[in-house]
Amino acid sequence: MKNNLGANIKIYRKSKGFTQEELAGMLGVTPQAVSRWEQEVGMPDVSMIVPIAQALNITTDALLGYHMQSQDDRISEAVFAKMKEMEDVENPGLSTLKVCEYLAGEANKNPMNFDILLKYVQNVAGLSYYIDMEHLLDHDPQKAEAILEDGIRKGITIIRYAGEMKRINKAHYALAWIYIHKKDFDNAREHVNVLPTLEGHCIKEELNMSLVFFEKGFEAVKDTSVAFNRLLFDFIARQVNTLTTHYCYFGTLEEALEICDWCEGVLKAYAANPAFVTDVLPWVFRKFYFSKMSAYLKAGKEDKAKEICDNYLRDIREKGIFSEEEYKSVEKEFKEKIYIL
Repeated sequence: MKNNLGANIKIYRKSKGFTQEELAGMLGVTPQAVSRWEQEVGMPDVSMIVPIAQALNITTDALLGYHMQSQDDRISEAVFAKMKEMEDVENPGLSTLKVCEYLAGEANKNPMNFDILLKYVQNVAGLSYYIDMEHLLDHDPQKAEAILEDGIRKGITIIRYAGEMKRINKAHYALAWIYIHKKDFDNAREHVNVLPTLEGHCIKEELNMSLVFFEKGFEAVKDTSVAFNRLLFDFIARQVNTLTTHYCYFGTLEEALEICDWCEGVLKAYAANPAFVTDVLPWVFRKFYFSKMSAYLKAGKEDKAKEICDNYLRDIREKGIFSEEEYKSVEKEFKEKIYIL
């Protein structure tokens, strides 16, 4: 790879969320010196290479352009692999707590690794559901509060210093959920209100398709449209999940069945084009049928609820939609009616 030292300093500095002034302060040089390096009108002395790499938490090879994977990346990969091993589909609440405790330690050891920090904050947001709705840690409310507050602090760190909007938005999203489950709706609303909105119809991905068309032609648009529709499917899947949950748990049976029919049609329309569908589809259908079963149970129609349960479990078993471990978890969820309020 071509050695672009100045460009690499700029790339890694921005990825860490440092200003030129902050990096200069760490290195004991002037901001003007950092600016000259990044513009490649002057290069740092060879004795500065190691200190610069250490300040940016990368290897000297990465700094010099010989290896694009930073030390942060390698640490993150190892942490996420360990986290994956700790996941337990049989006990999702306790599993999330265990993962949070592990990630808290890793986040404290790597305070400027924003990938680890974000993963921690997202898992704390997931844990906030179990604390609020499943009464996890009711026996130790001080521990529950400490975890949630730590997640909030680290989420704010991401927002202030990460410097990358995608990461910052994910932190706002996670913090909104933590505050919702803490019943702190004013703070939740503050984070919700700064997230991107569909209201203005000015969507980056949609406009990007036109940009690709005018720049590279129709053939290039095909791949771009697939990527856009996969993102759109994930958004719609979350919306379906939210709609069916609220209507089936808290609406009338008639309202619930009407919204379920519409949502099922949307999901099946997307599923008709496999290129647009992501691997969240089976999990969305799982939640969809669970919510529908819940609506019948709430209305006192036990036989109809059992019919939905039996038909769904038989269908996913015959089609091999889930692994054996995942199937057992889903079967337990349906038969034991876990999460039904």
